[in-house]
Amino acid sequence: MEECIYMKIGLKNHKELLGIAIVVLAAFVAARYLFVPGFLPTHDGEYHLIRFYEFGRMLAEGHLFPRWAPGLNSGYGVPLFTFFYPLPNYIGSFFHFLGWNLADSFRLTLAVGYSIAVVASYFWLKRLFGVLPAVAGSVVGAFTPYWFVDIFVRGSVGEVLALGFVFVALSSIAHEKKTLLTLAIAAIILSHNIIAMIFFPILFFYAWMTDKSMLRSMIVGIILTSYFWVPALFERQYVVGLNTVNFRDHFPELVQILIPSWGTGFSGPGFALDEMSYQIGLVPLIILLISPIMLVWKQKFAPLFIGAVGVSLFLMLEVSIPLWERIPLLQNLQYPWRLLSVVIVATPFLFAAILSKFRWPVVSLVLVGVAVMLSFFYTKPVFYESRSDAYYLSRREFTDGTSSLGNGFSTLWMAWQPDRPVSRMEVANGEGAITMRQDDATTFMGDVVSSGEVTVRTNVAFYPGWRVAVDGKGAPAKPDARGTISVDIPKGTHRVKAYFSETPLRIVVDLVSLGCLFWLLSSTILTYTYENRNRYHPS
Repeated sequence: MEECIYMKIGLKNHKELLGIAIVVLAAFVAARYLFVPGFLPTHDGEYHLIRFYEFGRMLAEGHLFPRWAPGLNSGYGVPLFTFFYPLPNYIGSFFHFLGWNLADSFRLTLAVGYSIAVVASYFWLKRLFGVLPAVAGSVVGAFTPYWFVDIFVRGSVGEVLALGFVFVALSSIAHEKKTLLTLAIAAIILSHNIIAMIFFPILFFYAWMTDKSMLRSMIVGIILTSYFWVPALFERQYVVGLNTVNFRDHFPELVQILIPSWGTGFSGPGFALDEMSYQIGLVPLIILLISPIMLVWKQKFAPLFIGAVGVSLFLMLEVSIPLWERIPLLQNLQYPWRLLSVVIVATPFLFAAILSKFRWPVVSLVLVGVAVMLSFFYTKPVFYESRSDAYYLSRREFTDGTSSLGNGFSTLWMAWQPDRPVSRMEVANGEGAITMRQDDATTFMGDVVSSGEVTVRTNVAFYPGWRVAVDGKGAPAKPDARGTISVDIPKGTHRVKAYFSETPLRIVVDLVSLGCLFWLLSSTILTYTYENRNRYHPS
């Protein structure tokens, strides 16, 4: 009898190992070009390369939570990282620190997000439906066309990572892993705040339908990232160009959503010839069409995902423009077609749910094969030869912008500067001389010698957090007419220091995030220790 039990356990384990092996192989096949040296040309690629570099500079100077991009805006700097999702930059900077060049770090960061998504999808679906439906659902989901738009056309590393952690969050809820759910929620916010806006309602209802106590873990995840989103909300008043996209220009037509097509161009007016693909994909479309008939009364969560896709498709069409105009929050999504990301998550779930209810091995195998074959062409991107970091860092078209669309992002006091400053510190008013003693990413120090009162200008864009000290004593830092930082210095010899630091608000939320992380990790360790002690030493 015991032998039969062990044989069943062994067969089950082998089945699960084979399942995860198939899913990992499928993910590797789809993302194989992310592991090939070279530059992957995408819409956002160069932006991210420079962001990785600038973010790494801030980390190297000891900024645990980087907010300033010192080399952008022609060297005047810009508070880019206060507003733009940081997690891709942490990961990309880490790869760069380990020795990969910027282009390789970009591709590997994309690979991390995509791999997390496919593997987490398998563990989520296996918990709900078993191994075989999970394998089929995960593979079909891995070859949903919009994945390859995000990876190989747009190069949207933040969205890819965020989608990966959406699957982790869904799996955490299904497995009732509260700490992992908290970390996944935090990772979604830090990976891409717009994807967080799209999926938090879905995750909320999924957690509420599964186990309401999981909602507390989601709230903790939001608090954990307060260091990022609180300053971003409160400091919006100090910048311009956070959203320069007119959503009205980016509604696909219904025929573009339903009929397969492929292009590597941009979205919007004037790009019809090689326009970016907005297709759902043939196999996902079949699954979405038959799901309401087969699942709506047979599967607990099916109405949630079917409804999410239905709402998303409606909001992607021009007929929904009145709704976009009346709900300002929707305009923050920027591109209506971005809601195709919901299809990426709903497709594997609905397919696995169908297979668990209706045992159609031949039909399922055919659909998996068709999904892979139809999307296989999309997994082969254009590649350029491998280039060193010097190629990008020596070209002003990459380094001197604001790493935003049309260089539209800037501080309230200074627009984008096309020319670099001649010197970091200069005498703007009066007669004197400056000898520079320190010129780092966010710290500038110079000795000023003058025969009378002078005004010293530090050629960096003024922004809350920049401080000035004269002879070690704080002095009022104020923006001048150019938007740089100026300070009045009395006659004589004085040492002037300008440096970037956290504001009182940022310090508070930094401590909140760090305290929350400490509490989360310590409580998890203590709970794990207590449970294991009682397991082996019952009272």
